[in-house]
Order: sequence, then structure tokens, then C-alpha cells
Amino acid sequence: MNEPQYANPQLLRNAMLQLNFEALSAEMVRMRCEVILQQNIWLQQQQHLLQHNQLLLLTLMQAVSQNANTQTKLQQLTLDSQCDALTKTLNRNIMLDRISQAISMAKRQQSHFALLFIDLDRFKPVNDQYGHAAGDAVILQVCERLTAAVRDSDAISRHGGDEFLLLLNDIKDNQAATLFANRLVQALAQPYQIAGASVVLSASIGIALYPEHSHSAKALISCADAAMYRAKQQGGSRAC
Repeated sequence: MNEPQYANPQLLRNAMLQLNFEALSAEMVRMRCEVILQQNIWLQQQQHLLQHNQLLLLTLMQAVSQNANTQTKLQQLTLDSQCDALTKTLNRNIMLDRISQAISMAKRQQSHFALLFIDLDRFKPVNDQYGHAAGDAVILQVCERLTAAVRDSDAISRHGGDEFLLLLNDIKDNQAATLFANRLVQALAQPYQIAGASVVLSASIGIALYPEHSHSAKALISCADAAMYRAKQQGGSRAC
């Protein structure tokens, strides 16, 4: 009995492909080749577009990151230009502007505010004995106590050296301002910890009121400064 004959599968596939190809006209072959070519070109274009978009996205992300860094730096520069380098409280020029704003608001609202001029008593011996780093440490501790005493609506400025200004909004009268200043005198008389030692200082505080004492920012500062010197002449550690 003869064994059945089987066709080689690979030869069969080649024959079928050849038959199908030969069954096509020359025009159909050309059209199919053109379709395949166009598909290949489209795929290459899409790949190029994808690569271009990825590069564009990366560029945009870098630009956004750089812009954010620039904005942060600008904000920091603005903050630095408004603040004292050591204490980060307002500097003299910005405080002068805040006082002028307070005057304008008080005029509109027919309200009052107080300006306190604070100067530490016998601060120079601390610098002489313990050094300027210890003196800076005292200044920072003074700022912490001032910050703890005021409200968010108030303002603190380092006027220079060991001098500070406090702008207290909505203070009704001299009695209220004096009560606040006396509490501040007590707070600033507490010991300061520096260089492994404890030192005791005091403060003299001058009070100026708007509108009682003046109607301009610079004049109010001068009035508070003069009142502070009167407190020193009376022995310090007091408010006038």
C-alpha cells in the first residue's frame, strides 16, 4: 500500500503567494506598493512628530521649572530688600511707608494708632564683654519677645543697632499705649542667654500717638524718639 504524499508546507505557502501575486494586475501591484510606501512614510512621520513633541514637552517643563526658580528668587530678593538682614523685621524705609499707610487709613476711619520707639539700656557693654556675635544673639531674642507681644496687624522694625520701632494699630488712647509699653518693659527685662551666660538688660520706650502728636510719619518717629530719651534720662527701664 502506497504511503500518502504530503506537500511541503513552505513550498505550498510560496506557491499560494505566487498565485495571489500573479493574479493581480500590474496596476494593482503598483497601487499596493504605493499604499505600503505611504504607510511607511506616515509611520516615520508619526515617529518624528512623537520625538519632536517629547522634546517640546521636555523644553516646556524645563522652562516652567526655570520660571518657578526665577519667581522664587525674585520673591526672596523682594523680601530681602524690605527686611533687616539680621532680624528679618522691616527695615527703616519700609517701616516709614507702613506708618504713612497707617496715617492714611486712620484719617479715613477716624481712628488712632501708637508708635513705640524702643532702645535697650546698657547694651554696649554686652558687645564689649561677650563680642558682637553675643550682641546679635541678644538682638534676635529681643525680636522674638517683640513678635510675641504684637498682633498680626501691627509692625516691627529694627531702626538700627539696638533700636526698634513698633507700630500698634487701633490704639485708642495714651493709657492703652502706656499699658502695653509697660508690659513690654517687663518682658524685655527678663534674662538673655548668650555664650553660656545669662545677662540682664532693660529697655527705654518712647510713645507717640496719632493724631495727638503729629500727622506725618517722620515727625511721629521723632516724637517717639524724644520720648524714649526722656525715659532714659529718668533712669531707663520705663516708658514715656
